[in-house]
Amino acid sequence: MASVRKSLVVSLLGSYLQIGLQLISYFVLARLLTPSDIGLFSVASSVLAIAQVVREFGVSTYLIQEKQLTDNKIATAFTITLLISISLFLLLFFVSPAIAAFYKDDHLIDVFRLLSLNFLVIPLNSTSLSLLRREMNFVAIFWINAIGMLVGLIIAVGFSWYGFGYYSLVFSSLGNSLAMAIAISFFRRGGLFHRLHLGEWRAVVHFGSQVTLTSISNELSTSASDLILGRVLGFAATGIVSRAQGIMYLFHRDITSAIRNVAFPAFANANRENKAIEYDYIKAVTILTVFAWPFYGVFSLFPVEALRLFFGSQWDAAGLLVPWFCAAGAVAASCSLIPVLLPALGGVKYLVKMHMIVDPLRVGAFAAAVYFFKTSEAFAITFLVFFVFSTILLFYFKNKLLPTDYRMLFIGFFKSLAVSLFALSLPALIFAAIYLENSGYWQFNLRTDFAWLFKTANQPFLNEWLFVVIGLLMLPCWLSALILFRHPLAEEAFFKKLVKIGRRHD
Repeated sequence: MASVRKSLVVSLLGSYLQIGLQLISYFVLARLLTPSDIGLFSVASSVLAIAQVVREFGVSTYLIQEKQLTDNKIATAFTITLLISISLFLLLFFVSPAIAAFYKDDHLIDVFRLLSLNFLVIPLNSTSLSLLRREMNFVAIFWINAIGMLVGLIIAVGFSWYGFGYYSLVFSSLGNSLAMAIAISFFRRGGLFHRLHLGEWRAVVHFGSQVTLTSISNELSTSASDLILGRVLGFAATGIVSRAQGIMYLFHRDITSAIRNVAFPAFANANRENKAIEYDYIKAVTILTVFAWPFYGVFSLFPVEALRLFFGSQWDAAGLLVPWFCAAGAVAASCSLIPVLLPALGGVKYLVKMHMIVDPLRVGAFAAAVYFFKTSEAFAITFLVFFVFSTILLFYFKNKLLPTDYRMLFIGFFKSLAVSLFALSLPALIFAAIYLENSGYWQFNLRTDFAWLFKTANQPFLNEWLFVVIGLLMLPCWLSALILFRHPLAEEAFFKKLVKIGRRHD
């Protein structure tokens, strides 16, 4: 268990580094690029993301969970990935004009053709990274990702500064892939290349086809937002929605992915050793939610301030959407480890069934909401509804494979909710005072007596730097509540050490 904790710490550090670099990137690029630039690249990235799922073909998952992994199976997995990647590169290169014609923008031709070069590089990365994850060598993964992210950030900011627009994001993506490939050659014994072999193709294809079907369905429904919005409402609206979702994805994708990256091999190892998993699963979800819910809560209370802090005032229109996406993220936090738990326990088929039910309905609902209402708000509300629906189904399929101890789970959720509400009490009071004054229910004269707190005298938005202050004021409340409500996180050894250090300092 110590190795799991160490891996989790390293993975979280990598996630924090990624978030830090992303925030720097957001802060700079949002002021150098237009919503149309962001929207155009978001549409291109969505198409590429679907192709990336096909390229992956479940190989990474297969290499991590396979009980009897041999050199021939590794070589077969690498060969299949390479063949699929070359095929996708050729396909995307030649169909780029058709995709650009669909969106009525010829700029997409060069964007797609440049981004398709990633398919010639990423196969060199994916197999080695999967083996490092299987070995739980997250120190090496940390440095590989850090090098890739840093190179990508430098390229994106540099090219944007000199006026390359959306091309700066394209070159950043290519630079990231190449930098990771070079880094892997130093950290992974045997380097990037594996011998070509197809002798074990049946085992790889049998498993990979199930995972790929699930991943394609999920990616199609996820990418549908950018694809549908880009076609119906235009690239500018797509950029606005992308920035609003970006607030949610700071936790849902970046921090949670760090936990999932460790949880999957840990669950798989526990399954191979026939260990009990439910207790560890519930404890992990309880700890995850006590971080997630305060995060989403404070961003929901002050969305415009957060957007201005990270992206600038030109993204204020996304403020109305942030609370809807944060509500979806809060719901997802309660079940976000189930998608890695099911394949780790050999239950890929249940994940397939869930996506076959949810994803077609979600894409249809997205399209209908945007087409008939012609607003981004309708899309955001639909987004939340389907996160709730997905949560119910995920627990339903989990129970088929691993029955849920609902009493223990609800106790954990109650403690996380109590800690979250305690931590959010001060931000909620500030929000309530501003709201009551703005609505005319109670005249506080805040914008007159405390004008320095507000961006402008006639708008109910605080200066964006106060968002950081509010977050810092939440921290002692959150830490105190962990102890007060006896949250499982407070029982962890590292938390107790922090408390001892704090007492000595006092």
